[in-house]
Amino acid sequence: MSKIEKKYAFIFVAFLLIYEFSVYIANDMIMPGMIHIVKEFSASDVYIPSSLTAFILGGASLQIFLGPLSDRYGRRKIMLFGVTLFVLSTIANGLVTSINQFMLTRFFQGMGVCYIGVIGYATIQEMFEEKKAVKIISIMTTVSILAPLIGPLSGSIFLEYYNWRGINLIIAFLSIISLVGLYFYFPGKNKFKLIKNKEEVNSDKIYENIFKESFKNYSLIIKNKKFMAGVLAFSIIELPLIIWIATSPIVLIRKASLSQFEYGLYQIPIFSCFIIGVVILQKLLKKYTLEKIILLGTLISGVGLFLSMISPIFFAEHFLSIVVPYSIYAIGVGLISSPIYRLVLFASDVSKGSVAAAFSVVSMIFFGLGTELMGIIYRNQSNILFGLYSFILFVIYYFAIKYFIHSNNVKSEEVVERKVIS
Repeated sequence: MSKIEKKYAFIFVAFLLIYEFSVYIANDMIMPGMIHIVKEFSASDVYIPSSLTAFILGGASLQIFLGPLSDRYGRRKIMLFGVTLFVLSTIANGLVTSINQFMLTRFFQGMGVCYIGVIGYATIQEMFEEKKAVKIISIMTTVSILAPLIGPLSGSIFLEYYNWRGINLIIAFLSIISLVGLYFYFPGKNKFKLIKNKEEVNSDKIYENIFKESFKNYSLIIKNKKFMAGVLAFSIIELPLIIWIATSPIVLIRKASLSQFEYGLYQIPIFSCFIIGVVILQKLLKKYTLEKIILLGTLISGVGLFLSMISPIFFAEHFLSIVVPYSIYAIGVGLISSPIYRLVLFASDVSKGSVAAAFSVVSMIFFGLGTELMGIIYRNQSNILFGLYSFILFVIYYFAIKYFIHSNNVKSEEVVERKVIS
């Protein structure tokens, strides 16, 4: 890759990063405003977690189709369409006049997630050599970790002075910047060629029967019991973190009568602990196998979720009886999320692109269903039921991960196990 090509490549990565940040912050920044939104539309609090469910399901809706479509029509066209769709749905979300319109536009906003991994990350993998691609993607994936940390607090501060609809204008402005940048710098024939396994390939290459082959692969993946057990384990252990994002406005603002700013502050311990878990993971990977790391993370997560079940009983359902145990749990999740993902990815012999897409769709379906169930359980705002539901999820996770780890079909080479996971 020449100097000019490198310049174009890194500018493209910068605009893709802006888009990724816009999508993830669109979800987390609006959450503190959900109390105002349901009040404005005279809707039930059940729509607060449901708004996240709509976003998640939108993110699951296109995963299995974008790969074949981008192979058929070219990644640039599909990516630009996706960013445009996100911009329009974000603007529309700020103009809605009913809760149903709000939920619909949230679904379309969630579709923006699909284009990040299937199109954006795949393009980076082809643009750069392996090590450089891993470094770039590891930097970009931190956005998804930082968004729940930055979004609620920045959203809370914004809502102290402005209406919730203004959040959409900020996000739309950022995404328009990314759209313009990607229009001019997305890799294609007129900019530079992509690199894949050190061989130049055309990004607009047309593959015959790609849909037929793709759905054949997805069928094989879904029938793989080991894969499904791994996805179930990953989804269930991540789910408490998702339901916290979805219901924390009710827990902290509605039930505990905290201010919006305080709501943002109490997100920091949980997501900071998640980052601590990720940092510890990098150290442990040098000495221990993935299975041992998963065992340690499972123990820490289990302790945290067990405390979330019993603490509200002894501390009169105080909100800290959820925040503190969840912070402990978050350290464990930070430890085990990437190892489980890596092992599940190699639980099937089908192409890794298809496995990753199937993994994403199935896990998001679990997230959506689990979040909706939490919305029903927490209708009476009982932190005891909140903790009980969380621990039940851990029990399900325990049996799923036990089945998965003891499976002989899971492939994990020693070199891969010791490699830093992004």
